[in-house]
Amino acid sequence: MRQVNPFDRSPSGDAGIRAELRATLALAIPLSAANIAMIAMAVTNTVMVARLGTMPLAAAGLGGMFYFTIGIVLQGILFAVAPIVAHALGAGDRRAAGRTAGAGFILALLLSLPFVIALASLQRLLQRLGYDATLVAEIGRYLRALAWSGPAFMISAVLRSLLAALSQARAILVVLLVGVITNVVLNWSMIFGHLGAPAMGLAGSGYASAINQWLMLVGLMLCTRTSPEYTGLHLLRGAFAARWTQMAEILRLGWPMGAIRGIESGVFLATGVLMGLFGAAALGAHQLILNCAGVSFMVPLGLSQAATVRVAYEIGAGRPREANRAGFVALALGVLFMSAAALVFSTMPRTIIGLYIDLSNPANRDLVQIARRLMAIAAIFQVFDGMQTIAAGALRGYKDTLIPLLLATFGYWGVGFVGGWILAFPLGYGAVGLWWGLALGLATVALLLTLRLHQLAAPIARTAGIAAAR
Repeated sequence: MRQVNPFDRSPSGDAGIRAELRATLALAIPLSAANIAMIAMAVTNTVMVARLGTMPLAAAGLGGMFYFTIGIVLQGILFAVAPIVAHALGAGDRRAAGRTAGAGFILALLLSLPFVIALASLQRLLQRLGYDATLVAEIGRYLRALAWSGPAFMISAVLRSLLAALSQARAILVVLLVGVITNVVLNWSMIFGHLGAPAMGLAGSGYASAINQWLMLVGLMLCTRTSPEYTGLHLLRGAFAARWTQMAEILRLGWPMGAIRGIESGVFLATGVLMGLFGAAALGAHQLILNCAGVSFMVPLGLSQAATVRVAYEIGAGRPREANRAGFVALALGVLFMSAAALVFSTMPRTIIGLYIDLSNPANRDLVQIARRLMAIAAIFQVFDGMQTIAAGALRGYKDTLIPLLLATFGYWGVGFVGGWILAFPLGYGAVGLWWGLALGLATVALLLTLRLHQLAAPIARTAGIAAAR
């Protein structure tokens, strides 16, 4: 028996747009808030580690970039659970939704092994690249501590995808808000030696983050198990009975999703590696502004996640015109928000930078100067950053992931990285040149993915409209 879902409505015209706004915001607001809670943990870690000095800040920044780049690539594969489950729910097949989620749990466990191995191998890579020995040692200690979070990090991706597809985004928000508090307490105690814990410095931040990941996993499991939408899914049965066909479907849809996240994050990571060649101040400024841009990015990321679920649900329910509307409503909301974020970045750079470091300290002078210049560039690419992630999210709802991957590869690397390298080294613009390359790459990807969304969605919606008229 098919259960009633709040998305089961299909008004048209202005009423349809208003209904879609309500449906999208009902998902996007808690998802965006949950994403902000996640970045708040990273900001908290950065602020606390910054008190240890420039070297630990640079080590945590680059080490954290490696961790999240590898992690979100693997999580990206698992995030395919969301559109597949949402499509099944739209079609009224809850048992298929449960089987997909169960297969996702098995894949999460399998993917956690290469995640941990990769983190353990990065110290040797940086040594071969000629990085400062002290910096490499700090990064190694930090990553070895963080590696303990691997399985929890992977399984949480499946649970978050499932809860989003079930329209239980508020549960994700509650867990992550509690996680922000526990993250602060754990970092404060383990970095500086409070509440009976030893003062472990940067490594303490890694252990604190790992413990917090496991605590949040437990919270997500409890929310899933007690959710009223859980009935009929039989997740444990689905996990034990997981077949290669379900896992193959997740992998087939998910590997381009993971790859596109890796392509984007990899550009920022590679830029960070090159930034290290300009010194600790440039690398610290790079990390600081990435944190700032990451905060604003969490809102369009939430809209992107909402667009994936809304588009997939409407396609599963056989309503392509409504799916088309869902994608472009989310896109419009993202452009509006990121325009406001660009205004804040361009008018309040010193205030924002001052949240991270002491502006009056002469030792931070070079870092502040570089950070202000990077902040101006970050303000320029805000709208493009929002557009590209929301368009990609809507395309995932259509199960279109391979073409977006190819377009993103061209934009991020062919335009962004190559352009940034040319500006930074042959043309001599240094750190600023690397960031202008990032801006060019984001703008290219945003335009290409938005055109792809229009190319894919419009004919489907038009055909459905003709059929309905007949």
